Amino acid sequence: MASSPTRVAIIGAGLGGLLLARILQLKKNARISFTIYESDADASLRAAFGGSLDLKLESGQRAMREAGLHAEFIKLSRPVGEHMRILDKAGKVYHDVTEDGTSFYNPEIDRGQLRTLILDSLEPGTVQWGHKATVVRKDAASDKYIIEFASGVIADNVDVVVGADGVWSRVRPLVWADGKPLYSGITFLETKINMAQNQHFNTIVGQGAMFALDDGKGIMAQHNSGDLMMLYSAVRVPEDWATTSAVARAETSEEKVMLILEEFSDWNEELKALIRAGENATIRPIYALPYDAAPRSKTDNIVLLGDASHAMSPFAGEGVNLAMADAADLAKVLVSGQPLEKYEKLMRNRANVAAKESATNLEIFFGEQAAEAVGKMFTMPWGAATLIKAYFYVRSIFS
Repeated sequence: MASSPTRVAIIGAGLGGLLLARILQLKKNARISFTIYESDADASLRAAFGGSLDLKLESGQRAMREAGLHAEFIKLSRPVGEHMRILDKAGKVYHDVTEDGTSFYNPEIDRGQLRTLILDSLEPGTVQWGHKATVVRKDAASDKYIIEFASGVIADNVDVVVGADGVWSRVRPLVWADGKPLYSGITFLETKINMAQNQHFNTIVGQGAMFALDDGKGIMAQHNSGDLMMLYSAVRVPEDWATTSAVARAETSEEKVMLILEEFSDWNEELKALIRAGENATIRPIYALPYDAAPRSKTDNIVLLGDASHAMSPFAGEGVNLAMADAADLAKVLVSGQPLEKYEKLMRNRANVAAKESATNLEIFFGEQAAEAVGKMFTMPWGAATLIKAYFYVRSIFS
């Protein structure tokens, strides 16, 4: 009599959870059944969230190849990953590179496009929408897991639970009781600029990304597809600023923009014009997990990937790439039947390196003489420059 398939419950339909399901879907002979449970009511709720993502060859692109989606990804992507300008608040340029993509080909894609590409590749019914996990417990009699959802639905006889549910993961406490996200000290006001009406901003931003850094603050712009530019006005403020400040309490996007401008009152007029042109203002406090205290392995069949395991600030440019590499590596372990500890050690060691880099870079980006310091970093040998390329993995804060 054949054994039952290994039943895997993936909690969270972020990029990591979706990609894990896609790779498992291709392994039809692996005797693994899987379902994604997502709290959002449907796929449209986060369709427009997030900025542009650059996928690294050894991580994000590797995972897309293993998912059989690399060719489709390349068609949607843009080879502008090395276009970069670094300025101070007066508009003085410390670094200005326009790269054709031949030295480092880290093609960029909008988060929404990437999510749709992976989601559309899944078989119907793979994602169960409107299922917010409230309880995960082990059944002593069967030694399997039972998951209860706010909807009243119960999933039982689960062999492996994958926490792919982001920074504020409901699964993480079962694995890592002390793993609580810590506020980084930096909060973004995210806005969007319609570039069809503001082509003149290309002069100061360039064709890729621009960082204006000074006084412990930042104005960071990034081109997306479809004549859209994402803008992040960053300030070093207390954690409760996101809920109690005048900016937070403002009722309209226009009011939030006008109020955040007061934080940049002595900055270059062109830089302030970027803030002024922004729409759809949203406050994004940046959180990170304490990577140096994270567990390295466990023996139970609950496992984490992506931000649920190693949320970090965006200043190493690795967040989405780590989540995708996690998905690819976890899929291999599940299909091969190897112990989950093998995946967890690989994931944790890789993530700790990036998280340390991210924390270090945040202090440089918002420290003294930041524009000069960051400009010098980008003149280092290519390996160092790639590590500190801060291309906004703000997805973690969307979870």
